[in-house]
Amino acid sequence: MYNILSDKYITFETCNKAYWLRKINSCVSKYKDSRDKNFILNFESSIKTSELLPFHLVTLANLIQYLFDIGNKVFISKDSNKKVFDYIYNQLYFSEYWSNGRNHVDVKGGDNIFNLWRIIDSEKDLYVPRVENYFKRNYFHNRDLSVISQIMTEAYYNVFDHAQAQNNAFSLIMYKEDTCILHAAISDFGIGIANSVKQFDRTIMSDREALAKAIEDNFTVRSTERNRGFGLSNILNGSTSARIFSGEALVVKQNESTNIVSINFSFPGTLIYFEVDLSKTEEEEVINDFEW
Repeated sequence: MYNILSDKYITFETCNKAYWLRKINSCVSKYKDSRDKNFILNFESSIKTSELLPFHLVTLANLIQYLFDIGNKVFISKDSNKKVFDYIYNQLYFSEYWSNGRNHVDVKGGDNIFNLWRIIDSEKDLYVPRVENYFKRNYFHNRDLSVISQIMTEAYYNVFDHAQAQNNAFSLIMYKEDTCILHAAISDFGIGIANSVKQFDRTIMSDREALAKAIEDNFTVRSTERNRGFGLSNILNGSTSARIFSGEALVVKQNESTNIVSINFSFPGTLIYFEVDLSKTEEEEVINDFEW
C-alpha cells in the first residue's frame, strides 16, 4: 500500500525519446536531495511494451539506480498499466537488480532480448563474448557477428575507461526478427564524455565541441593506462544508425551522415544508442583440415 502523502510519483506519459530523456533529466535534478522516500513509477495506459526499446530501459535503470544510491526505494506501479508492469517486473526482472543485487538476469519468455546488464569493470571480459554467443545460439548460427562485437567492445570500454559511473551503467540489447535490426543501448550516469573531454582540453568550452572532438579517430584523454580512445568513430562507422548523448549535445548518425547538435537539456552522463542491420551478415569462414 502506497502512502499518498509521503510517496513521490513519477509518471511517464509517452515513449517519445526526447520526452523520455527530458523526464529522466528532470527527475535527477528535482530529486537530487531526496532521501528515505518511496518513489512510485507510473506508466500511462497508452504506452505499449513494444515501444519500450533498449533506449528507454537502460535510462530507466539509470534513474532507478540513481534514486537508490542516494537513499530511496523505487517501486513500479501496476495500477495504470499492468502490461508494462508485468513486462518490466515479471519478464525483465528489474527488481532482481536492486532487491537482490544481481548484475544480470536472463529474460523470461523471449530469446530476442539480451537483458539488462549492470556494467562493472571486474566483468569487462565477459560482456562481448556473452552477447555474441547469445545471438549466435538463438538466431545467427555460423554467421559472422564481428561488427557487433567491435561496436559493443568500444561502447563497453568507453564506460570502463571514461565514465567513472561506479555501478550506474547498464546495457540492454534487443533483436527485431521481422526487420533484422539489432537495437542496443549503453548508458551511464558518470561524468559524461563531454565533461571528460573538456577537463582534458580546457580550450573546448561547449559540449557540442567536446563531442565533435571525441568522435575523431584515435582521440584519447589518456584516462587509464589501457585507454585507447573513446572508440566513438568505430561505433558510428559500424552501425546503421546511432545516437550519442552527453551533456547538452547529441551526435546523430543516419543514412551515412553524421551531425552534432546542441540540445535544450543536459543528459547526466553518456547514452549510446545504435541500430545495426543484420540482414546481410556473412557466413563465418570455417577452415577445415587440408593437406599441406
